Amino acid sequence: MIKKAIIIMAGISLFFAAAEAKGVQTKKVVKKEAYHAVWQRIYGGKEDDIAYGIVALENGESAIVGTCKSYGAKRTDICLVRMDAEGNMKWRLWLGGAKKDEGKAVARAADGSILVLGRSKSFGDKYDYDLYVAKVSLAGKKIWERTLGGERDEYAGGIAGTDDGGMLVVGASESYGKKADKDIYIAKLTGKGKLVSAHTVGGKKEDVATGVTRTRDGKMVLVGYREKGRVGNSDFLIMQMDQNGRQRWVKTFGGAYEDKLMGVTATVDNGIVAIGSTRSYGSAQSDLTVMKINAKGKTIWHKIYGFKYYEYGNAVATTRDGGFMLAGGTNTLGKGNHSAYILALNKRGELIWSHVYGGESKDVAHGVARMSDGSMIVVGETESFKPAKNFYIIKLKKQ
Repeated sequence: MIKKAIIIMAGISLFFAAAEAKGVQTKKVVKKEAYHAVWQRIYGGKEDDIAYGIVALENGESAIVGTCKSYGAKRTDICLVRMDAEGNMKWRLWLGGAKKDEGKAVARAADGSILVLGRSKSFGDKYDYDLYVAKVSLAGKKIWERTLGGERDEYAGGIAGTDDGGMLVVGASESYGKKADKDIYIAKLTGKGKLVSAHTVGGKKEDVATGVTRTRDGKMVLVGYREKGRVGNSDFLIMQMDQNGRQRWVKTFGGAYEDKLMGVTATVDNGIVAIGSTRSYGSAQSDLTVMKINAKGKTIWHKIYGFKYYEYGNAVATTRDGGFMLAGGTNTLGKGNHSAYILALNKRGELIWSHVYGGESKDVAHGVARMSDGSMIVVGETESFKPAKNFYIIKLKKQ
């Protein structure tokens, strides 16, 4: 168990860099539009502890899910932490069993409780990964847990609560295809964890769902990628569904190389903004890509931000003013060999601010969410301040 928090307030090396959008005219960074770090926190022990997802709770608080090896983890466990608005830990909960368990995503149920998605080797007869789903109370008590999957590996993508109190889970599965290639996996569960339906979507090569969100009009939208042709050539994939996981429309597009979407958030006009990475569209290595898609699947705007080497996006959230905050990584910018890369866009997708955070080693942002007080919290991992990877948590507000 995590017994104490290591708090880093000062002395963290920060490096500011304004990203460039390829082929796009962007506004200069204006001071009144810039964000600043209210606080930064490092949590973890002597082994690797990584935060992957965050969801807002009431009163500026949050719940963070990750994969942890420290403080009594049997191999790796799914760890769920509740934080107050100042970044202090209120409780933590270890989920999983005696084998490897990995946390990936977190969401809210209709009744306000916390939904957790990961994958686990602890509960099956074979040494394969199954999807792991749990429901946890706001007091940190496990209400139920269950696994989903077949005889091969499953991969966790995203989870979202449905209006009937249940949830929709998406990811990928090797269990149901003819050649053990990954297919998109979609499952609907009740609020008590009963499986209502499950199915896969895919072709002859890899099809993967990496995230899901509920739009304001009650639709569900997953994002991911679909492999085509040779290995390493994939297209962006976006699918709108109803709350039972039935497809309404699907959209795939991309260039000649690897294009993947890794995160998604709903917009106020029933559309979505999706984020990921691209090696197409003139990218030298890998660039961060972000796009807005309306409720009918039409692309409203598509932006690419990158530099000399590798930039990528892992998560996106809406800001209070209708813009978007992007979280990912870069090994072009910053003091270290890999930095957490945070960008803020306005509602038209134009860059208003960017920053890199971290130290001299590897730092990555994996998740971002808007809190009830309007602040933004980014979570991820850092190797810059201790020998092992630790939770890296940054609270941001506008100047």
